[in-house]
Amino acid sequence: MYKSLTLFFVALLLINLEGLAQEKIYFGQTEIGLLVGRGVAQWDGNHENRTDLTLMSFHGARISRNHVVGFSVGLDQYDGVPILPFAFGYRGFLGKEGKPKLFGGVDLGYGSAILEEKVKNEWSESWYRGGLLFSPSVGVSFPARKGNTALTFSIAYRRQDFSYFQGNLAGTGAQTIVSDQLPPGFISLNETEHLYRSMVFRVGIMY
Repeated sequence: MYKSLTLFFVALLLINLEGLAQEKIYFGQTEIGLLVGRGVAQWDGNHENRTDLTLMSFHGARISRNHVVGFSVGLDQYDGVPILPFAFGYRGFLGKEGKPKLFGGVDLGYGSAILEEKVKNEWSESWYRGGLLFSPSVGVSFPARKGNTALTFSIAYRRQDFSYFQGNLAGTGAQTIVSDQLPPGFISLNETEHLYRSMVFRVGIMY
Protein backbone atom coordinates (compact mmCIF):
# COMPACT_ATOMS: atom_id res chain seq x y z
CA MET A 1 0.00 0.00 0.00
CA TYR A 2 2.76 2.44 0.97
CA LYS A 3 4.64 1.57 -2.20
CA SER A 4 1.57 2.32 -4.31
CA LEU A 5 1.04 5.66 -2.56
CA THR A 6 4.69 6.54 -3.08
CA LEU A 7 4.48 5.77 -6.80
CA PHE A 8 1.27 7.79 -7.05
CA PHE A 9 2.82 10.90 -5.48
CA VAL A 10 5.99 10.55 -7.57
CA ALA A 11 3.89 10.35 -10.72
CA LEU A 12 1.84 13.35 -9.62
CA LEU A 13 5.03 15.33 -8.95
CA LEU A 14 6.47 14.43 -12.36
CA ILE A 15 3.27 15.57 -14.06
CA ASN A 16 3.41 18.89 -12.24
CA LEU A 17 7.10 19.37 -13.04
CA GLU A 18 6.48 18.57 -16.69
CA GLY A 19 3.81 21.26 -16.83
CA LEU A 20 5.95 23.75 -14.94
CA ALA A 21 8.93 23.17 -17.20
CA GLN A 22 7.09 25.13 -19.89
CA GLU A 23 6.61 28.19 -17.67
CA LYS A 24 8.59 30.01 -15.02
CA ILE A 25 8.45 28.70 -11.47
CA TYR A 26 8.93 32.07 -9.74
CA PHE A 27 5.78 34.04 -8.91
CA GLY A 28 5.60 37.64 -7.70
CA GLN A 29 2.76 39.89 -6.58
CA THR A 30 3.02 43.53 -5.47
CA GLU A 31 0.02 45.54 -4.28
CA ILE A 32 -0.85 48.86 -2.65
CA GLY A 33 -4.10 49.66 -0.92
CA LEU A 34 -6.11 50.79 2.08
CA LEU A 35 -6.79 49.27 5.49
CA VAL A 36 -10.31 50.22 6.58
CA GLY A 37 -11.58 49.54 10.08
CA ARG A 38 -12.08 50.89 13.58
CA GLY A 39 -9.41 52.68 15.57
CA VAL A 40 -8.60 52.23 19.23
CA ALA A 41 -11.28 53.06 21.79
CA GLN A 42 -11.49 56.70 22.92
CA TRP A 43 -11.87 57.87 26.51
CA ASP A 44 -15.68 57.58 26.20
CA GLY A 45 -15.54 54.03 24.79
CA ASN A 46 -16.38 55.02 21.23
CA HIS A 47 -14.30 54.06 18.21
CA GLU A 48 -13.40 56.30 15.31
CA ASN A 49 -13.23 54.90 11.79
CA ARG A 50 -9.76 54.79 10.28
CA THR A 51 -8.29 54.44 6.80
CA ASP A 52 -4.60 53.52 6.66
CA LEU A 53 -2.05 52.67 4.00
CA THR A 54 -0.86 49.13 3.22
CA LEU A 55 1.90 47.83 0.91
CA MET A 56 2.52 44.15 0.20
CA SER A 57 5.05 42.18 -1.85
CA PHE A 58 4.61 38.41 -2.20
CA HIS A 59 7.36 36.13 -3.57
CA GLY A 60 6.73 32.46 -4.19
CA ALA A 61 7.22 29.33 -6.24
CA ARG A 62 4.65 27.44 -8.28
CA ILE A 63 4.06 23.93 -6.94
CA SER A 64 1.59 23.31 -9.77
CA ARG A 65 0.02 25.38 -12.53
CA ASN A 66 -2.58 26.96 -10.24
CA HIS A 67 -0.97 26.75 -6.79
CA VAL A 68 1.79 28.94 -5.32
CA VAL A 69 3.48 28.99 -1.92
CA GLY A 70 5.87 31.64 -0.67
CA PHE A 71 6.35 34.53 1.71
CA SER A 72 5.31 38.18 1.88
CA VAL A 73 6.75 41.38 3.32
CA GLY A 74 5.28 44.84 3.42
CA LEU A 75 4.32 47.91 5.41
CA ASP A 76 1.03 48.57 7.24
CA GLN A 77 -0.03 51.68 9.12
CA TYR A 78 -2.38 51.46 12.13
CA ASP A 79 -3.34 54.86 13.56
CA GLY A 80 0.12 56.15 12.68
CA VAL A 81 2.01 53.12 14.02
CA PRO A 82 4.10 51.45 11.25
CA ILE A 83 4.06 47.64 11.26
CA LEU A 84 6.31 45.45 9.09
CA PRO A 85 4.47 42.20 8.28
CA PHE A 86 6.42 39.01 7.55
CA ALA A 87 4.23 36.05 6.57
CA PHE A 88 4.13 32.67 4.88
CA GLY A 89 1.48 32.57 2.19
CA TYR A 90 -0.48 30.59 -0.38
CA ARG A 91 -2.11 31.64 -3.65
CA GLY A 92 -4.53 29.55 -5.71
CA PHE A 93 -6.01 30.37 -9.14
CA LEU A 94 -9.15 29.46 -11.05
CA GLY A 95 -9.51 30.18 -14.76
CA LYS A 96 -8.01 29.68 -18.19
CA GLU A 97 -4.60 30.91 -19.30
CA GLY A 98 -4.73 34.27 -21.06
CA LYS A 99 -8.12 35.08 -19.52
CA PRO A 100 -9.13 36.88 -16.30
CA LYS A 101 -8.67 34.59 -13.29
CA LEU A 102 -10.12 34.41 -9.82
CA PHE A 103 -7.56 33.88 -7.09
CA GLY A 104 -7.56 33.34 -3.37
CA GLY A 105 -4.88 33.29 -0.73
CA VAL A 106 -4.00 33.30 2.92
CA ASP A 107 -1.07 34.81 4.85
CA LEU A 108 0.00 33.86 8.36
CA GLY A 109 2.93 35.45 10.15
CA TYR A 110 4.17 38.22 12.41
CA GLY A 111 3.87 41.99 12.31
CA SER A 112 7.00 43.68 13.64
CA ALA A 113 7.03 47.13 15.27
CA ILE A 114 10.76 47.60 14.70
CA LEU A 115 10.21 50.89 12.82
CA GLU A 116 8.57 52.53 15.84
CA GLU A 117 11.32 54.04 17.98
CA LYS A 118 11.57 53.63 21.73
CA VAL A 119 10.84 56.76 23.72
CA LYS A 120 13.06 57.07 26.79
CA ASN A 121 13.91 59.76 29.30
CA GLU A 122 15.21 59.90 32.84
CA TRP A 123 11.94 58.74 34.39
CA SER A 124 10.16 56.50 31.86
CA GLU A 125 10.45 54.36 28.75
CA SER A 126 7.84 53.29 26.21
CA TRP A 127 7.84 51.10 23.10
CA TYR A 128 5.72 48.92 20.81
CA ARG A 129 6.03 45.17 20.28
CA GLY A 130 4.53 43.34 17.29
CA GLY A 131 2.21 40.36 17.21
CA LEU A 132 0.37 37.72 15.16
CA LEU A 133 -0.86 38.43 11.65
CA PHE A 134 -3.62 36.52 9.81
CA SER A 135 -5.07 37.54 6.45
CA PRO A 136 -7.23 35.59 3.94
CA SER A 137 -7.90 37.25 0.58
CA VAL A 138 -9.75 36.92 -2.75
CA GLY A 139 -9.33 38.79 -5.99
CA VAL A 140 -9.30 38.84 -9.76
CA SER A 141 -6.39 39.21 -12.18
CA PHE A 142 -6.47 40.61 -15.73
CA PRO A 143 -3.54 39.45 -17.88
CA ALA A 144 -1.66 41.89 -20.09
CA ARG A 145 -1.98 41.40 -23.84
CA LYS A 146 1.76 40.85 -24.08
CA GLY A 147 4.14 39.51 -21.47
CA ASN A 148 3.61 37.58 -18.24
CA THR A 149 2.18 40.34 -16.04
CA ALA A 150 -1.39 40.83 -14.84
CA LEU A 151 -3.32 43.66 -13.19
CA THR A 152 -4.93 42.63 -9.90
CA PHE A 153 -7.76 43.82 -7.68
CA SER A 154 -8.18 42.10 -4.32
CA ILE A 155 -10.14 42.26 -1.07
CA ALA A 156 -8.82 40.83 2.18
CA TYR A 157 -9.56 40.55 5.87
CA ARG A 158 -6.55 41.40 8.03
CA ARG A 159 -6.16 40.65 11.72
CA GLN A 160 -3.12 42.22 13.40
CA ASP A 161 -2.32 42.51 17.09
CA PHE A 162 0.52 44.33 18.80
CA SER A 163 1.23 45.79 22.24
CA TYR A 164 2.27 49.13 23.71
CA PHE A 165 4.50 49.13 26.78
CA GLN A 166 4.98 52.07 29.14
CA GLY A 167 7.15 51.78 32.22
CA ASN A 168 8.50 53.94 35.01
CA LEU A 169 12.23 53.74 35.70
CA ALA A 170 13.97 53.68 39.06
CA GLY A 171 15.90 56.86 39.76
CA THR A 172 19.69 56.94 39.82
CA GLY A 173 20.95 55.28 42.98
CA ALA A 174 17.48 54.06 43.98
CA GLN A 175 17.15 50.50 45.23
CA THR A 176 14.78 48.26 43.32
CA ILE A 177 13.24 44.94 44.21
CA VAL A 178 14.26 42.17 41.80
CA SER A 179 11.15 40.67 40.19
CA ASP A 180 10.51 38.17 37.41
CA GLN A 181 7.57 40.36 36.35
CA LEU A 182 9.62 43.49 35.65
CA PRO A 183 12.69 44.15 33.48
CA PRO A 184 15.79 45.36 35.36
CA GLY A 185 15.60 49.04 36.30
CA PHE A 186 11.81 49.32 36.16
CA ILE A 187 9.56 50.01 39.15
CA SER A 188 6.36 49.55 37.10
CA LEU A 189 5.37 48.46 33.61
CA ASN A 190 2.00 48.62 31.87
CA GLU A 191 1.06 46.75 28.70
CA THR A 192 -1.79 47.82 26.43
CA GLU A 193 -2.83 45.27 23.81
CA HIS A 194 -4.14 46.51 20.46
CA LEU A 195 -6.14 44.30 18.09
CA TYR A 196 -6.91 45.69 14.65
CA ARG A 197 -9.40 44.04 12.32
CA SER A 198 -9.42 45.57 8.86
CA MET A 199 -10.96 45.16 5.45
CA VAL A 200 -8.23 45.60 2.85
CA PHE A 201 -8.74 46.93 -0.68
CA ARG A 202 -5.71 46.60 -2.96
CA VAL A 203 -4.62 47.07 -6.56
CA GLY A 204 -1.36 45.80 -8.02
CA ILE A 205 0.40 43.52 -10.45
CA MET A 206 1.38 39.86 -10.70
CA TYR A 207 4.55 38.89 -12.54
